[in-house]
Amino acid sequence: MIAAASADTYQEKPPRFELRVALAYFAIFTSSGLHLPYFPLWLEYRALTPTQIAIVLSMPLFVRVIAAPLVSMLADRSNDRAHILSIATVLAVIVAAFYFVPFGFVGILIVSLALAPPWTSQVPLADTIALSGVRRYGADFAKMRVWGSISFLLTSFIGGIFIQRVGEHIIPWALLVLLAAACAVSFIVPRIGKPRRLSPLSDVDMADAGRALRRPAFVTFLIATGITQASHAYGYSFSAIYWKSIGIEETMIGALWSISVVAEVIMFTCFRRVFGSIHPARVLMIGSAVAMFRWTAFPLIAPAGFGVVGFLLIQSLHAFSFALSFLGMQKMIALTIPEERGGTAQGLSTFFIGTSLAIVTMVSGPLYSLSGIYGFYVMVALAACGLLLANVSLRLEQREK
Repeated sequence: MIAAASADTYQEKPPRFELRVALAYFAIFTSSGLHLPYFPLWLEYRALTPTQIAIVLSMPLFVRVIAAPLVSMLADRSNDRAHILSIATVLAVIVAAFYFVPFGFVGILIVSLALAPPWTSQVPLADTIALSGVRRYGADFAKMRVWGSISFLLTSFIGGIFIQRVGEHIIPWALLVLLAAACAVSFIVPRIGKPRRLSPLSDVDMADAGRALRRPAFVTFLIATGITQASHAYGYSFSAIYWKSIGIEETMIGALWSISVVAEVIMFTCFRRVFGSIHPARVLMIGSAVAMFRWTAFPLIAPAGFGVVGFLLIQSLHAFSFALSFLGMQKMIALTIPEERGGTAQGLSTFFIGTSLAIVTMVSGPLYSLSGIYGFYVMVALAACGLLLANVSLRLEQREK
């Protein structure tokens, strides 16, 4: 499980550490709760084609995979990672304001590319701060991170109601307000100083800390996680557009996104009790297997006449296909990577997941134009690859011992 050993060699725990980090997660994820479900609808409102929508959604992910690791490594060398987080939130607000300029496809793409580095680096930075709390003070990572999921849930549900009543044109305005709120909250994130060299959770000597990041088992695990997470790209990009095309209104689209996050929240709260004793690779294998089932069933819901109820059930599997896979990655980092390389490990995780998501999102546009909802069967194959590589990672680690 994601837990910490004794912290008697460290500084005193900052007041309300868990609460302040949880508030940061909550604020940071509000913008994602609006952007992920509804930004494709705004792009469609602006008359972009499916291929153009896929480009706007995917190209920032390519920027992210370069920028996020660099920001994380910069944070590892900073006086305090929370300072870097605050700078990132300020820059995100400034760049997002340019969505109000009446750009066409190229202009929207440029703004999205510029927004990617300061915006997408915020979650990895918050994860690193939270994991430092796990190591130093015995904080519960899942109980802090769950508030990001709760935030996403509330924003996606309320956002659907708001957008249905006001219209898709309001989306960039709402996005700017939520980014500004995250900026304000970032200044109350605990300042805990430089990363510590001592890492009770590490299973390697600090002189060999860099080697922990290069172990074949760890690298294979990163790739497996990235591929399993990338199997969600098709749904992230076009599920809202598909649901709207079959007559599901924005309020119900918000509910469909929300139920997936409700399931995610449940997973975060019970992960330690249910999966705490299971090896991270086995955790990922479970997540990948459920993803395979989820994407196999998704295209069959409407033709079978199951309607909204069927989609609600399928969306609830997000607890396993996404949340369980994500927590498996965090558990692997906490158990095997020294604290002073924690930011770098988070950056590498972002790199592999982001690269995979970017590639699959890019392909999703032409795939949706060609095959519509049945493109999900390609996602089944990706999840199967993630399952296979997770098993390879487990076998490699067993050989290393």
